[in-house]
Amino acid sequence: MRYTQALTLAAATALLPATAHAQTEATKTAVVHQQVLSTNPLGEIAQWFNVEYERKIGLATTLGVAASTYKYMDYTSASLVLRWYPDAALDGFYLGARTGAYRFGNYRLGYSSVLPGVGLEIGHAWLFGQNRSVSVSIGFGLTRLFGDRANGYDAPKFLPNARLTNVGIAF
Repeated sequence: MRYTQALTLAAATALLPATAHAQTEATKTAVVHQQVLSTNPLGEIAQWFNVEYERKIGLATTLGVAASTYKYMDYTSASLVLRWYPDAALDGFYLGARTGAYRFGNYRLGYSSVLPGVGLEIGHAWLFGQNRSVSVSIGFGLTRLFGDRANGYDAPKFLPNARLTNVGIAF
């Protein structure tokens, strides 16, 4: 008798998360928006400005551009970003790849170095509101920089890409 109860409990425990997940996915509404424009309002406090534009190019993929600048390190970047969302583009977990140009320098000493880079990222995006038009996303990745570090400037070989609570509008 105890063996049957234990087996029933084990089966129910294994199946309940799957049914709960299926119900969540079934009740999730489709993303009707085609693009998102976002920025990180918290970064602006530290003089780190960024903007991202992301547009659907398929049911689960987006293509976008990102630009950022960090005043205190004399750093600027511009990237092309491709993201894959397993559930629906612009909402949910995503994996991404990016490529771009990254400039490091010191205007006071009169030099700078622009390096190409390629990277990967992982993150999550949510759409909120009655029309699901408010986007909030987080993510992290690494970019590998290539090329000659010009003028003796020792730019890093790897650069972290952090999306620390990007907030934007989906339209």
